[in-house]
Amino acid sequence: MPNKLERGTSRVGELIDFNAETPEVQVTLARTNKGISITIPWSDPTSPYAGWFLHEDAAFGRTRAKAPAPPPVPRRVLFNDSYGPVLLIGVRARGFHANLFGPGSGTLWARAAIIGVHEDADFDQPHIMRSSISGLREWLGIKSWRTSWGADEDPRHLFWPDSPGAIEVGQRDGISLTFNPAWQVDPEEDEIHLRELLWCRTRSDEPRTWEDHLKDHYGVRDLLVLSRWRRETCIVATIARTDDFLPSADDDPSEHWQSRNVVVPEDEPSPPPSRYRPHLMRYADLGQEGIRRWLTLRDEFGRALDPVISCIGLTDATPHTLLAHCGPGLEALGYLLMLRDGASPRAARDASLQSRFQRILVDVGECLPFDGEQWMASTVTTYNGLKHANRTAPDELDVINAWRSSVLVVRAWVAIEIGVDVGAVRERLLEDPQRHPYIAATR
Repeated sequence: MPNKLERGTSRVGELIDFNAETPEVQVTLARTNKGISITIPWSDPTSPYAGWFLHEDAAFGRTRAKAPAPPPVPRRVLFNDSYGPVLLIGVRARGFHANLFGPGSGTLWARAAIIGVHEDADFDQPHIMRSSISGLREWLGIKSWRTSWGADEDPRHLFWPDSPGAIEVGQRDGISLTFNPAWQVDPEEDEIHLRELLWCRTRSDEPRTWEDHLKDHYGVRDLLVLSRWRRETCIVATIARTDDFLPSADDDPSEHWQSRNVVVPEDEPSPPPSRYRPHLMRYADLGQEGIRRWLTLRDEFGRALDPVISCIGLTDATPHTLLAHCGPGLEALGYLLMLRDGASPRAARDASLQSRFQRILVDVGECLPFDGEQWMASTVTTYNGLKHANRTAPDELDVINAWRSSVLVVRAWVAIEIGVDVGAVRERLLEDPQRHPYIAATR
């Protein structure tokens, strides 16, 4: 078996916590639907490993009173077995089972597993990160394989790899963002699969945290979410540090660092849509400059956009939850626009909900596929009825339609703000699936 960590598997091996004072111990590395974990056994509660878990429990704390103070839980631990090493990063101790004065076991949970690392390398702060974002390659219109039919009487369908150039989006805050096309051949028993790949890649001269890198990765994903209001995924695939060199016979390590495969708890990509789902914002409209505008807008208006974008993940939520979730985003959008217009923070703060919605309509009213004034009036009534117990509770159908239309308003505002032509936004919204109101089911 290769050195992999597939969902539903477990491996037994040695734990290395990079502390010479702790004893050797055999542990179980597992990957389940809950995440990536290592289970550590101990024979009695004075074990230093037990101290990672029991020091927070009052009863076991008394048991450990005479034991040396345990070392803190390390940020990184190394697992090693016959298949190879796995470095776990972002480690936290969470959950244990033990007998009083007797044996027990605790579980470490990891943010990610880095495959093939033999030492305590700081992969919490990589120089390079690559991710796979669902829908991005199609949105960019990139193909990594070319096809044609054989000449003359040759019936074969011919494939050969293409090498479209990388798309350099630019640099922000010391981190550059690039889209890198790639291709892959996967031979199986009776078939050969030709895969088209597209990596979203960030790189910094100095090591940066995962949060620093993922800011732009998630930003690109969120643009696609807003563009066609569909859940998209961003899965970290590899990371690299420029001081993690490949072995070289001539001792020349320049530009020969290793790209390490990463396993993260959530790595199920969003499947492609089952039917045509049009984009409101197209790469042809934006180019690299439009993507940069979006990432800047995402930073400036995150307080307004975050609640709206995150609604797409609330698949089992009620209509009331959806509107209560995205409503503060609409309020924040109107408030931030007033500040941008030059209003004082106090005046923007004291503005009514209707005034804030009216400010949003100034930017998008002409391109909406419904009457903007009517949307404002009905949504203000519905949202206030939802928030305030002294008002009439809104009908559930009104609530879900207020949420639907409000999300569409924000999507239209973003499209115009980052450079999509107002006429194109108007035309596309007339064909957008979200324009259709929900209607009551008949029996």
